[in-house]
This record gives sequence, structure tokens and C-alpha cells, in this order.
Amino acid sequence: MNNILDVVPSEHRVLIMDELTRRNPDLLAELRTVQKPTNDQSDAVVDALSHALSANYGPGHVPNDYGLAVERAIDAYLEAWPIYR
Repeated sequence: MNNILDVVPSEHRVLIMDELTRRNPDLLAELRTVQKPTNDQSDAVVDALSHALSANYGPGHVPNDYGLAVERAIDAYLEAWPIYR
């Protein structure tokens, strides 16, 4: 395993990397150098993806196709790296 994103399935990893490139490139750079995320890093990933999800709501506050993909990416990230408090 090279970094924490390697354990996320590829279709979700690509979306996460694209969104972090757009929304938080410094975080993406950090994630590429660690093997286990801190809670703060995971919170920042979920926060960035949540903004992407919110930006892709359609009528009735229902996510469009891309929003659903973002939602699945959040789930995949949290399955790989649960946040324990």
C-alpha cells in the first residue's frame, strides 16, 4: 500500500482525487504521503466531498447522477477509513 487512497476502490478513488484536486489540493498532497489518515484529514475529505454532493443536488434536493457517485465515494472512503471518536 502506497497511501491511504490506495485502499479505496478505483472508481471512487478517482472521483475523490478529482474533487480534492479542485477543492483542497493541499489535503490531497498530504494524503499521498501517509498510510493512515488522522481524524482531521478524514473530516476534511468528507467535508470536501459533502460540498461536491451539495453542489450536485437536483430538483427536490435529490442528488443528480454525479451527486450519487459522490455519495458512494464518501461511503467507500468511510468504509476504508472509519472515523472513530
